[in-house]
Parts: sequence; C-alpha cells; structure tokens
Amino acid sequence: MADHDTNVRPYASIERRSKTKPPAREVALLLNELRGVPYDAPSLLESLALRDIGWRLVVVYCRISNDRHRRDGHGVQDQAKHCARIATQHRMIVVHRYVDNDRSASKLGVKRPEFDAMLDALKLGTTPAGFPIDGVVCVSDDRLYRDVHTYEKFLKCFIAHPSRVYADGVGSYDLYSEEAAQRGLLGAVAARAESKKQAHRATLNHRARAERGEPVAVRRPFGWNADLLTLHPGESEVVRRGVQSFLEGKTLTAVTQNFVASGFTSSLGNPWQRQTVKQILRNPRICGYRKLNGTLILGTDGKPVVGQWQPIVSPAEWQLAAESLERKRHPGGWQRNGAAPGEGPTYLLTGLVRCGRTLIGGQQCGASLCGYPTSDSYLYRCRTALDGGCGRISRQGPAVDDLIAQYALAALDRQAMLDARSAIPWPDAQRLETATHQKAALQEQWYAAEISDSDYFSQLRQRETEIKRLVNEQQAWFIRNRPGAHRQAGEQARWDGLSVIEKRGILFALLESVIILPGTKGSHRFEPSTVIPVWRTQPTNSAL
Repeated sequence: MADHDTNVRPYASIERRSKTKPPAREVALLLNELRGVPYDAPSLLESLALRDIGWRLVVVYCRISNDRHRRDGHGVQDQAKHCARIATQHRMIVVHRYVDNDRSASKLGVKRPEFDAMLDALKLGTTPAGFPIDGVVCVSDDRLYRDVHTYEKFLKCFIAHPSRVYADGVGSYDLYSEEAAQRGLLGAVAARAESKKQAHRATLNHRARAERGEPVAVRRPFGWNADLLTLHPGESEVVRRGVQSFLEGKTLTAVTQNFVASGFTSSLGNPWQRQTVKQILRNPRICGYRKLNGTLILGTDGKPVVGQWQPIVSPAEWQLAAESLERKRHPGGWQRNGAAPGEGPTYLLTGLVRCGRTLIGGQQCGASLCGYPTSDSYLYRCRTALDGGCGRISRQGPAVDDLIAQYALAALDRQAMLDARSAIPWPDAQRLETATHQKAALQEQWYAAEISDSDYFSQLRQRETEIKRLVNEQQAWFIRNRPGAHRQAGEQARWDGLSVIEKRGILFALLESVIILPGTKGSHRFEPSTVIPVWRTQPTNSAL
C-alpha cells in the first residue's frame, strides 16, 4: 500500500454500506428470463386451442426509465408480474414479453430495441415463436409512449390486424375507435409536456446549486468523505499523487497502476481502469471547480465558481493535467484503435464480439474484444485488466468472421423456408387442425367432468400421437417442397459483394453479441465450438 497515513483506514472499511447490488451477469440472466415466451406459457398448439374457445393471446411490454440505483431489474420484474395479473383478469394468455430495462421513452436518441421488436411483431401479426397476437398488455400507457410520434407508430402497428385489445392497470380498451385514438393522443401530448417540464425544472435546480457551489454528486466521489465536502485522507492523497505523477511525465497506465497499488477501490467498489482514472484527473472537482454540460460554471465576475468542498490540487495543476489528456486523445476518441473521422470500421465484428472467459467468482468477463492487426492478418483480443477486460482471450479474426457470416446466411435461409410455409399450403393442414380441435374438445370435456380420468388419458394419448405424426409429416413436406434451395451459392456471392458497413448492418440486426469461449489449452487450431452467436431477433427475408 502507498505510504500514506497508516492510521487512516481505507474507505472500504469505514462508513461503507454493504453492497447489495447483484452482479451484472445475474441482472442479464434475469432480463433474459423475463424476455420472450414465459416459462409457464402453454405450447403453440395448446394456445391455439384455447384461442378457439375465447382466450386471447397477448404480448406484454415492460419498461423502466432508470435502474441505476439498485441495478437489479426489480422494476421490470414487478411490471411483468402485474401484467400477468392483468392478463388473467381479462381472459388473456401472455405468449411473449418484451422488456426494456433502464430505457427512457422521452429522451431523444434513446433506442428501445424491445419496443421496436414488439412493433415489428405487431405488424407481422405473430411473435418470433409463431404465436398470433390478439392484444397488448402494459401496466400503464406511459410505459409504451410519452410523445405523439411514438404513440402514432404504436397505434399504426397495433391496428395493422383486426380485433385486438389493449389492457392496462385501469381496464381494457378498443383502440380502433375514434374516441380511443383521441384519448391516446391527448395522453401522449400530456405525457410529453410533463416530461419537458420535469426536465426543465431539474436543469434549473441543477444549475442553481452548481452556481451556489453546492455539491450535487449522486454518489460519494473518490477522494471525499460521505458528506461530499471534506477530504478522505487516504483517497485524496492517491488522487494528489496521481496528478503529480502525470504532470511529471508518467503515462496514464503507470498512474492507474499506482491507483491499483494503493489498496483502494473506486467509490463504487470496482477495480481501477484507465478510463476511470482518466475521468478523475479530468474532473474539475479535484481543484474545487465545477463543469455543467462540459463548461465551467462561472460567477457574475466571470471567474469559475469555487465549490464548498475541499480541493485536492490547485486549479493550475488540474488545468495542466486536463489539457495534457486532451492533447493525447486519439483520432477516433479515447479508443487507441479508433478510426479517423469519416473512415468506416476496419473489423467486421467490432462491437459484437465479447469475451466469455469465466472469472473468479463464476461471472463472465464480458469485455468487448478489439481488433488488432498482426503481420499477416488480425486478431480479436480481450482488453487488458486496466481497460476493463481480462486480456486472456484472443482468436483469429478471419476465421471468426467467416464462421459468423455462415451462421447469419443459414439463419436467413431458415427464415426463407419459414416464409415459404405461408406461400405453399400443406395438403393435410385440415387434418392437423381437426386433430388439434379434437384434443381441445377432449380437454374441455374432462375439465367439465363429462368423461372419466381413464377415458380422458387413454384418448389423450391417441390424439397427441396423431398430432405428433401430422406435425412430422408437415415438416418433412415443407423440406421436400422448399422453393429456392439453389439460392445458397447466390446468397454467398451477394454477401461477398457487400461492404463491411453493409455486412455489419445485417449482423447487428441479427445478433446481440458473439461470445468467444476459451479454447483447448495448448492448441493453436481454430475451434468453431468456442464461438457462440447470441441472436437478437428472428431474421427477416429482406435482410440480404
């Protein structure tokens, strides 16, 4: 540990609340469980049978704007449970859940991928698993939209098919009527106006506090005590020495290593990374100043407002450090491998490929793999520990690119085969529909106690055997009569003719990420089984 006062205990051991925030991996697993078909949902055939007797098959949309405090996904999880209760009250079956966690519906530029996926499904008429959509359930309409443009997009997709119902915590609504359309427009306008007023009030309050020199930090900044005013002796000394070392000519990496050697973690309890240390050195708070929207707060005399908190370094020292960091910026930003302005991406999977190495504690590294040129090719390699990775995973770039391209072409080809099912009718479709209805009628008889248990289960086995046989025949028929089976070579040629930007557009539409797992120790051969694609949505036939 650095030679600061040994009588001062690190902040990790004083005035620190126990961390209850679950690991990011657990939150990601929870969100994956919430999204898609609920685990207790009936099968597609069972759902269709229930639909024939009056049940509606609906999708659920859950969204929370801010999950930054607890970061455990509890908000959208509670909404999913409430939506399930709403669906039950209205004789509905939830067949798919769309969940956007920590996504604002009022801020410009914020994308909601799950909301967009729901709109696509509403236009298509079915979920990715093939369930027809008879309606939408949400705890409140402000979870869906907070402006007129988004409301109109939702309404257009919703009424693309007839006889749908929308339900929330208040009741169910017919969105096809003129009265409902007017109510929705007024609600969207009111929500947008309220969002603007809240944002304006928050901005004015934030600036007023900054001009008075009051601390406005949401959490304790590193270097200060919990009161946000007085210095933490040990942490502030680490920051002071970091600034001095940087001004003496040490690299940012060396300064970050000094932070690591100090024995302190960040104020969030995380290990040190270069980006975190860089933010501390560039923050005018360390000299008593304050920035708002990238500009120093000035008083009526035109000089920077001095905050009420104790400074760590002088304004001159901070300014020299900040200017030096600004001069050392790379052309593409802070990334060393960033492309120059106006240039396209160099590597096909940059931003998609991630490290799947298991760390101590059982969680995945999850860091983005960056492209690194070699003498004759390039690698995808995990970032170093100081950049937020583990630095232990690398893979041949061309081999990974080719494999993912083949996966993408195969996915698009499968979708083409599914589209063909609606274009070419199966001759025995009526027999399968009849068998499905017979099974549903048998279940209704049993529920009404009109037949004995022994008769029910005996006949149920016969019905299920017949349905299974017909489904297998249907799948085999579609494969035999699949149109355009010769297109694969042509699709490969079209793919090869696309630019890197066009290919990336297709891959980003299909994939959430590509996980690279550790290979066999001591082996230098490429192992396709260690490259795991994580699909985003069902591919569309028009993607290529």
